[in-house]
Amino acid sequence: MKLLFWLVKNKKNSKGDIPIYCRITIDGKRTELFTGVYIKENEFDCKKKRIKGSTDIAQSKNRTLEDLSHKLYSYYYKESLISDSRITPADIKNNYSKKRFVTTYLKDLLHEYRNEHYKMYKDEGKVNLYNRYITIFETCLENLNKEYIKINDCDKYLLDELAFYMVKRLEYSPSYTKKAFAYLRSCFIYALNRRYTRKIIMMNYRVPYRSINEIVYLEEFEVQKIENHTFLPHLQRVADAFLLQCYTGLAYADLAQLDAYHLQQYGDNGKWINITRKKVEGAECTIPVIQKAWSILKKYDFKIPLLTNQKYNEALKKIANEVGIRKNLTTHVGRKTFGTLLLNKDVPIETVSTLLGHSNIKITQKHYAKVLHMKIAKDIRLVM
Repeated sequence: MKLLFWLVKNKKNSKGDIPIYCRITIDGKRTELFTGVYIKENEFDCKKKRIKGSTDIAQSKNRTLEDLSHKLYSYYYKESLISDSRITPADIKNNYSKKRFVTTYLKDLLHEYRNEHYKMYKDEGKVNLYNRYITIFETCLENLNKEYIKINDCDKYLLDELAFYMVKRLEYSPSYTKKAFAYLRSCFIYALNRRYTRKIIMMNYRVPYRSINEIVYLEEFEVQKIENHTFLPHLQRVADAFLLQCYTGLAYADLAQLDAYHLQQYGDNGKWINITRKKVEGAECTIPVIQKAWSILKKYDFKIPLLTNQKYNEALKKIANEVGIRKNLTTHVGRKTFGTLLLNKDVPIETVSTLLGHSNIKITQKHYAKVLHMKIAKDIRLVM
């Protein structure tokens, strides 16, 4: 089967917009159907058969075309597997026109939920994250020979198989696996609400692998190693960004949005960073700016040049190797270092929780449990 998107210029509407049709061809036979998309003639890329541009409207229309392609191909291949007769373009058009494309397969559900989420929230970051989860689940399903498993056939045994494959075969951490399964849970809730299934799937399911909450942070002398070392310019920018995280506790996403607007003067108490966290909706961080942090901010005119998260982490590995730090440095280690150093200097955990912008003190206690236990042991030794 071949699909071709094309403009039907003789069907312009009153606004001068031209409809895009989809031509379905199978074994020389063909038929056309309307995609529901209208555009201006100069907006169509004749070679790529897609809408030009990167605007939200262009991307949304391209997703509509991609979604249609996916549904048509999925229907064709699935019907070819279970039907003895040849599938014709007319069969596919008739089924599409009757809106019988009810999502019944898990693989299709993963894509549909992502597309619907984007239509509602226009959140590119979330869509990119969901794309990674979809790729992982598709890999698992393919290797488990469950690529065309139906939603109603999903059960605890399948979920255990997926979790095992992700943790043991693909070597993802249990914590990352749980995040991927949170997306899968949202997909099943969506399927239930859309009446694709009547089964309540995965509501009480827990990934049967425990995360080892080993906190990675730098000691003061290790931070000083980075402070006192002169790197090549491209690595120096990364080192400065990382040190700023160690001095402020800002996460990567918050550091990316930081600029002069977020710096405020509170009377005689010096400069403070006041920023709303990206990860936790409505959670605000108010952080005092120490002199070392102020120097870095001034150096870059209060806008830190950041690489992508992946490139940032790669550069941190080089920095650690260059100064002799034998720890796995990531963007999150800077934030952990900030919290840990404060706790080790006897700053109350309530204060640390506020500075880190945690929505609940229990989160701080959970993430820094080992540090708190070490601190308790140290305090006991002082009085024994």
